Amino acid sequence: MAKPARTSPSATFSFDVSRCLICSAKNLNMCGALEQDELAKLSGLARCESFSSGDVLFHEGDPATTVYNITDGAVRLSTMLKNGRRQVIGFLFSGDFIGFSDRDAYPWTAEAVRGAKVCRFTRPDLAKAAKELPKIEHRLLEMASADLSAAQDHITMLGQGSAAEKLSAFLLMLSRKAADRGGTANPVHLPMTREDIADYLGLAFETVSRCFARLEGAGLISVESLRIIRITNFDALAEFSDSE
Repeated sequence: MAKPARTSPSATFSFDVSRCLICSAKNLNMCGALEQDELAKLSGLARCESFSSGDVLFHEGDPATTVYNITDGAVRLSTMLKNGRRQVIGFLFSGDFIGFSDRDAYPWTAEAVRGAKVCRFTRPDLAKAAKELPKIEHRLLEMASADLSAAQDHITMLGQGSAAEKLSAFLLMLSRKAADRGGTANPVHLPMTREDIADYLGLAFETVSRCFARLEGAGLISVESLRIIRITNFDALAEFSDSE
């Protein structure tokens, strides 16, 4: 698979506290712990950027000099395996943070999925803000713990017994994440493609398509469109994923 070119943001905006106050992701990310005067201090360190679908925020191996706070849309994280196949590591949504680690280089590639908006910070600026504003440091530690939990969920999902079980767990995970963010748990919205799902679950594209058909045929889901899946019976879907 060819390496996509790194893309400049389609739009960049000056950041100010008024933008923070109306941000729909404010209560989901590190900003939710701050008072207005603290938000004003943080706003001077950030840039607001928009990326179109497929745009690359950074490549695997690039110097990890920047961190991103997603305020809208979705971002896909992936790495290239030695056999040349892409492995999708995860999907991040509004309120999630990218690049906050002690590594010198990014361990994966980050690409916008159907567009994304982010607040961009340099690592030195964010480290300085964390020292001056203890609430940020505490919130970043919480988010790092959530990242670890998401990684463990992915490992568990990959270890599921069958392709249909993996897909069932994936749909339930997306539903739960949407609810945790104050969104709609059902129907489940899929910003990612079937290829993305296949590369996340370690399956072939054709297998994913067959599994959607199988779950629908069993009356567990309704495929309303490529992007919208309605779970018709949560308990049965969860039981199905555990019994395969």
